Amino acid sequence: MRIEIDQSGRIEYTNQPTMLAFSNSQSGLLIILSREKKLVQKYFRKIGKPRLFAYLTFAAGIYLLVRNVVRNRDQLIIDREYPGYEKLISRKVKELVLEDSKVRDISVSTGQIGKKSKAHDLAWHATRYRRHRVGRKISAQELIRIIKIKSGSI
Repeated sequence: MRIEIDQSGRIEYTNQPTMLAFSNSQSGLLIILSREKKLVQKYFRKIGKPRLFAYLTFAAGIYLLVRNVVRNRDQLIIDREYPGYEKLISRKVKELVLEDSKVRDISVSTGQIGKKSKAHDLAWHATRYRRHRVGRKISAQELIRIIKIKSGSI
């Protein structure tokens, strides 16, 4: 099944929340509040990898967004957010998902999902109308745990 993923409010913009949304036959929203992004950014500075903050946080967020809905042979299409880092993000998302016991094979790629996508609508409306109650909020600790433990060495 094809699962489209979109972001509203970039990860590196730590003065505003980030909304990550997916859609296929169902949909979901994950919210990373600005204070949580600042804590994750502080962690990346502490370990001496500040340039990887946005990309690995984005990948970890996508994993947390889809981990309960992705199945074998699903195709994840991530909207183009970070040109030049798409392979890194796709590889990290795939690694994180494949570490789960039930999923053995998925395809992860980037592409233009467009403004007509349900994922785009969900992320954009949540940002535009400040609908933070419709999605699941993720803490900095959860993101850092995924980045540290599941990603192995950075």
